[in-house]
Amino acid sequence: MWRYSALGVRDRITKRRVTVLVAFATLTLVSASTGWVISSRGASASQSSRARPSKFSAMSLLDISSFAFASPVGQVGIHRVGGKAETLSVITPITATAPIWASGLTTPPSSASSSSDPLSLDAFYAPPDPLTAAAPGSIVRSEPIPDAEGLPAKATAYRVLYHSESITGADIAVSGMVVIPGGPPPVTGYPIVTWAHATTGLADACAPSKQGVNTVPYLSELIDEGMIVAATDYQGLGTPGIHPYLVGQSEGQAVLDAARAARNLAGSVASDSVIIFGHSQGGQAALFAGQISHLYAPDLFVVGVVAAAPVSNVSEFVPAVPGRNPDAFSAYVVMALYAWSIAYGDLPLSDVFTPWAIATTSAINQMCSDEVTDTYADVSTNRIFRAGWKDNTAVQAHLIQNEPGLAPTVAPVLIVQGTADSLIPYATTTTLVDQRLCGAQHDTVEYDVVRGASHGSVVETAQPDVLQWIAARFAGQTAPDTCGQRHPVLTD
Repeated sequence: MWRYSALGVRDRITKRRVTVLVAFATLTLVSASTGWVISSRGASASQSSRARPSKFSAMSLLDISSFAFASPVGQVGIHRVGGKAETLSVITPITATAPIWASGLTTPPSSASSSSDPLSLDAFYAPPDPLTAAAPGSIVRSEPIPDAEGLPAKATAYRVLYHSESITGADIAVSGMVVIPGGPPPVTGYPIVTWAHATTGLADACAPSKQGVNTVPYLSELIDEGMIVAATDYQGLGTPGIHPYLVGQSEGQAVLDAARAARNLAGSVASDSVIIFGHSQGGQAALFAGQISHLYAPDLFVVGVVAAAPVSNVSEFVPAVPGRNPDAFSAYVVMALYAWSIAYGDLPLSDVFTPWAIATTSAINQMCSDEVTDTYADVSTNRIFRAGWKDNTAVQAHLIQNEPGLAPTVAPVLIVQGTADSLIPYATTTTLVDQRLCGAQHDTVEYDVVRGASHGSVVETAQPDVLQWIAARFAGQTAPDTCGQRHPVLTD
């Protein structure tokens, strides 16, 4: 139902663009009948804008020299980026298995690499040195993921390395995944859901794209309904350098640039309509992406933001008070402060950590979040944090800097929160909604409170409502607004 009701109408698309895309769809179907699929090689993410009519040109779109040809499933083909042959790749069939996105797995499976990969897994994630400058979202390299699990038939999953920006404006490479549905697209192109993942750790091995596509929730449902799914790893997960953990600007830019990368990879079969969706750390990332999208990525038409149990106040995220008994959540603050120290450069570790803790922090760059949690779970907080660390000027500045809701979001927002969440308390998220999103920014917000849901279960429990909300936004329906209303309870 969604494929036609949600994806088939975009009033702001000009008749010229529709006519061109109909012609392209016809050309694609004719080509497919001979065993080949034509895919765009050099489509730019800037070909469409939420503020301007499309810049598609019939002459350039139908110029055969601007297309690459992808081999049928099971054959070897050359994937081209920017007009240059990047690497030989094998397009392999896909199978379905149970998802692991909600399992808490943080250690990549041993089968993450395959002998059919044109590059070893480590080699794929190593960007060229020097990295040739390119616009955010430009593809550095991509390859089909061999034996990708959990996908609907005919969908293709790609591992991608794409350009993004650091918080200092430097051109960097970020890794992630893009999954493209099979079959002919709507004339306006497949819309994009760009996923922002929850905490996995700081080590390169913790990158979700190394674990597989079944780290993305609702993937089969989204693909079945004709949506491209992009999933960033964030800066520094998989790729060189520190992962700026809980740095909202960095996360938000990576999320938006993943959507741009999906458009560049998919070419003319991709729409510019985007929904941003994230959980926990990814909820913070989604909210920041929504806040900066109109300035950082005006070429994307963001129609909605979904944040499930978002991190919204790091000081409350884990209130680690020196002298307390061991705190199971101290590890998250350790990761954040360690990452902030490197990312911002104005927070010496000795200002926030004890000598014992400083000696342990280098190891967390080699650990995923479950191992980091185990490292600090039985350690009293006064052995980890210096007295008065929260009063540090740099800490205070970065706490505020990384709170979502301090700027308006141009698209409707859905906040999903469980009442039994011990990591991101219901009261904290309610404050975010009432005081910041609704009160200060006057955003259009639907706040869905899920009774009894924990931090780990809220995404699964709220699945029907989230999917319905996403479909309605792509269909152009008016978004509900519960600001000022008593917060509803969806599930008992």
